[in-house]
Amino acid sequence: MKKPLFTIILTFLLSAKLLFAGDTIRVMQYNLLYYDMITSFCTESNNNLNQKNINLNKIIEHYKPDIFTVNELNGSPNSVSILLNNALNVDGVTRYQSATFTGSYLINMLYYNTDKLVLKHQSYIQTSPRQTDVYTLYHKSSNLINGDTTFLTCIVSHLKAGNGSQDASTRATSALQIMNYIKNRNLQGNIMLMGDFNVYSPEELAFQRFLAQTSTGIRFYDPADAIGEWHDNPLYSNYHTQSTHISGDCFSGGGMDDRFDFILTSKSLLDGTKGAKYVEDSYWAYGQDGNRFNGTLISPINYSLPSNIINALFNMSDHLPVTLKINVDYDLYANDNSSAFVQPTIKVVNPVVNTIDFWIDGILPQTASVSIFNSLGAFVMKDTLSVSSGNKYSLNANRLVPGIYIMQIKGNNFQKVLRITKQ
Repeated sequence: MKKPLFTIILTFLLSAKLLFAGDTIRVMQYNLLYYDMITSFCTESNNNLNQKNINLNKIIEHYKPDIFTVNELNGSPNSVSILLNNALNVDGVTRYQSATFTGSYLINMLYYNTDKLVLKHQSYIQTSPRQTDVYTLYHKSSNLINGDTTFLTCIVSHLKAGNGSQDASTRATSALQIMNYIKNRNLQGNIMLMGDFNVYSPEELAFQRFLAQTSTGIRFYDPADAIGEWHDNPLYSNYHTQSTHISGDCFSGGGMDDRFDFILTSKSLLDGTKGAKYVEDSYWAYGQDGNRFNGTLISPINYSLPSNIINALFNMSDHLPVTLKINVDYDLYANDNSSAFVQPTIKVVNPVVNTIDFWIDGILPQTASVSIFNSLGAFVMKDTLSVSSGNKYSLNANRLVPGIYIMQIKGNNFQKVLRITKQ
């Protein structure tokens, strides 16, 4: 995952504390239970696609995820489109888009809100029995005009099912492949590792490998802070995601007694150091009220969500989706030790032709330095100006060759970084 070079330069230019300024990203991870796939046990009758779309749409419309990642989607481009056009973009909704189809049999997929996010790139890790998919998105921040944004990487995996030793070994191998991928590509920043992990205990080697730090410094954390012996343990009823049914042909039975589904996060998402921060206490196995142990989602009566949403969850899958929220768009900067720090409004004319023209509002009269850096981070130009609020300033730009530049304006109690483009 690589940021544009001007974003990296911006990070080095500012020794500032980031303050939340903008948007909330709602995340949902969901095992869809053989979506658009008919088997000997999941039939047209008990796994009807039209009914699944109706149920899924109710869930989506209620939670309104901006990032929606799924497991157990039929391995077909047509199935990806069916879900998009019949469960997400319905009743006048047009904001969702899917990632590119890859994989076979039961696949993972990412859908995202195009009003807030852009899919920058995707790849995959060849794990068994299903590939693990890697998606990197960036936020449509108001600060994009200045060349900066927040990146989020979603690693979506569906590990081997089963409670045998060989099943656990296969999961551990896949976990090692995922962590090696992160290490070898030096993935950094805001990462979510999500999916149906099928782990029965946090002591499983697969889960322990997710918690162990790689040589490049990345490890994963449970934002719910609920690591413990989940399987068949009523103390962890609030976190059980499977099964929503006691019995059923297509649905796994046994009631709610396993924590199979997760969204784990990198440290930066917990401490907010990379422009995004997990919203405290927002992690939820959606529809779980803690009263389901070894029972169904609907009995006793579940008051955690409206009854039509509870019923949709019950009829949709034998898993509950996992949700959380992330605050993004940290585009205000303030010194840690300066209560007098201000955030002026600076407008610059883009693209630049012969002069760099800009206006400053919201400051007292003072001396400010203006520094220009090229896209490689090299200093190319500097000037010092006497500035005051409401005035226009112009700098000769004839020495600049066409391209993208970073302009840093620094005064007594403010600093601002903007992107300019020279024609």
